[in-house]
Amino acid sequence: MRPTASGIVFLLLGAALAIAAYRFSLPGMLPAGILLVGLVVVSALVVLLASGRIEVSLSSRSRRVDGTALTAVGAETPIEVHVRNRTPLPIGSFAVEIAMEDGFGPDRSLRMPGLSARAHDAAPLVVSPTRRGMSGVADVRIRIDGPFGLVTRTRKTGSSLPVAVAVPDQRLPLTGSPRSSAQPMDSRHLMRGTSTLDFHTREYVPGDDIRHIHWASTARLGELMVRERAHEETPLAVVLLDTLGADPDGHGADIAVTAAAAAALQQLDRDADLILHSGDVRVNATGGRGRDAVRLESARHAAGAQVPDDVRVPASAWHVTICTLTTERADALTRILPKGVARSRFVVEELPDPGVGLDTALFGGALTLPHEWRGGSGGTR
Repeated sequence: MRPTASGIVFLLLGAALAIAAYRFSLPGMLPAGILLVGLVVVSALVVLLASGRIEVSLSSRSRRVDGTALTAVGAETPIEVHVRNRTPLPIGSFAVEIAMEDGFGPDRSLRMPGLSARAHDAAPLVVSPTRRGMSGVADVRIRIDGPFGLVTRTRKTGSSLPVAVAVPDQRLPLTGSPRSSAQPMDSRHLMRGTSTLDFHTREYVPGDDIRHIHWASTARLGELMVRERAHEETPLAVVLLDTLGADPDGHGADIAVTAAAAAALQQLDRDADLILHSGDVRVNATGGRGRDAVRLESARHAAGAQVPDDVRVPASAWHVTICTLTTERADALTRILPKGVARSRFVVEELPDPGVGLDTALFGGALTLPHEWRGGSGGTR
């Protein structure tokens, strides 16, 4: 709390009048001096009481995942600032100063109208994050002026709002096919969908239970057909995201994270189950919730995180995507894959010109990643 320029003038003038009253025996000046100083003191008491009883909270209308608000780089993110007057007295207008985390946009200041006793008000705010990561509102302060504008006080409210800023959704080409080349109709393990059972028809073989004859197919084809129950298998995809050796001042990690998230979302679009190894963090994802889990991890991934060298990739995986900064790390992770698993690699240092060709929304431009995918099955890199 500090006096304003007017408050300082009042204090100096009041002190001068009081001193003059005693020094020059002018008692009429004393009440005026006391009044001026008293106005400043009263203003300070009012500010102290009012500012201490203003409650500020923040909320976001963005989707919440695991209790954390989730948005994306470049996406307009609506925030609401809620203020409540907890005093039995009305409060005049005051300012709310909002300090943002790095990459969450510039700091903002709102002017709130006066609040009556016990009243509540809210103000909307829209921000556009410019950097992925765990970000949000770092701190909120209120600045309130006392009566007559003689004293002002700025107080931290302790309010904050964590927001996970994911990379924008992208689509990158992936190669690879299910490990088995058998057609679904020729296999008892069908890789199509997410349920546990499926049925298909085949020609009748002597010894088949006649209760399993599929009469509709028999009538259509003119020969006996039986319905056979086959177990259904949901394809499993794996994404390995390794940003070991990331430059804290560079964008390599963001590029690799974007590529890994794009690969993961594409596999989920194929109705595959997904295992995402983001450094030493493992994320199991499936369906719509899996998409949000991938986005959240793209925000949480810490640049420099390393996939453990002993990570186990299931032999049943139909496709593995490796996203790294260096060829050395990509080769190391390729060597631990089970034989015969289809795979794709995205290596940042192998891009033609990462400094120029990757002008992305992560860094202020339109996000366009070159299609530097190498893929296939077996030992193809």
